[in-house]
Amino acid sequence: MNLKIFTIILDPVDPIQFSIAGIRAYFSEKLDEYTVINKSNDKGFIYRYPAVQCKQIKNRLIVIGISQGAALLEQLSHERNEIFSGKNTCTILERDTAIRNEEFGISGTSYTYEFVTPWLALNQQNAKKFYDLKGKQERDAFTRKILLGNLETLAKSLDYKTPVPITCESKIRFRIDWMGRENVMVFLGKIRTNLRIPDYFGIGQSVSQGFGTMVCLPEIPVADDEVNAM
Repeated sequence: MNLKIFTIILDPVDPIQFSIAGIRAYFSEKLDEYTVINKSNDKGFIYRYPAVQCKQIKNRLIVIGISQGAALLEQLSHERNEIFSGKNTCTILERDTAIRNEEFGISGTSYTYEFVTPWLALNQQNAKKFYDLKGKQERDAFTRKILLGNLETLAKSLDYKTPVPITCESKIRFRIDWMGRENVMVFLGKIRTNLRIPDYFGIGQSVSQGFGTMVCLPEIPVADDEVNAM
């Protein structure tokens, strides 16, 4: 299937006062307004997967719009050099020249993706199970099962019916991050799957908060019958 996507890259005018949470709230409000106005045309609308996602990747603020989110972003950024107001004013550094179509779905080849923001894979219950497992092999198998579930959830949330099962392998590591007032286990690394995923899509928990963002590594796709475990 093809998904309509629009991306902009922003630079906060005042980084000290800037609030990414404020930007996310702004987009959420604007998307609700846009969806109500355009609800008569259901084609291309998605409801379960976040249609606008803000990602802070190193020093770059990337906003990706999917389906109706793509149309909203194009509309908000059209022929403008800045977006938002007050403490969240941002300069538009780059933007797509037009809404583009990108492929999503099962492919005859496998692709390697890298997490560019931490993957929030475990809820409280699964985190306890992970800690109780003995050795790397058991932990790898456990996280791979969760990863596969996340990929299946992504497909379902975009109303994509997989013609064959999704496959995946992973080479990931965990670390402990401080979030809010508690320590949380997150993962970084690479995965290989037969599911073609556009860059900057997120999986796992808190996708709307920028977690689990992936990009496809620039490599020649490998035929499925040539893929070995990573």
